[in-house]
Amino acid sequence: MLRELCIILLLTVIGIAYSLVGGLSPQPGAEPELQAGEIYLADAQTLNAIWVDARALEEFEESHLPGALFFDESDWETGLFELMNTWLMQPRPIVIYCGTEACGTSKRIAERLRKSLPDAEIYSLKGGSATWQE
Repeated sequence: MLRELCIILLLTVIGIAYSLVGGLSPQPGAEPELQAGEIYLADAQTLNAIWVDARALEEFEESHLPGALFFDESDWETGLFELMNTWLMQPRPIVIYCGTEACGTSKRIAERLRKSLPDAEIYSLKGGSATWQE
């Protein structure tokens, strides 16, 4: 009986070690790669999403994803009206991006939009516009 218990314990420890080293389970204390409400570019491109550019107007005019809507956080009502019209015509997921991963504008806008459009599927793009400009 003791022998079987030791074998089970040994196999359990080996399984845990394999999962941790093999990457099947996250390292203790490790942060997830995506935070809630974020999406990778490759995943967003498969959604036929409504793209929302939350960068400065000069950056938007210089380059943006084809068909992207400009959203100025300081002019919330205008941006929300335009986005709602687009979304109501053809409800699709909404992906908001700003300049870089460090830019928090897309996440702030996504949070506010989730309150204004509770039925919409809304994401912020992981890595910002830098991911599609590479």
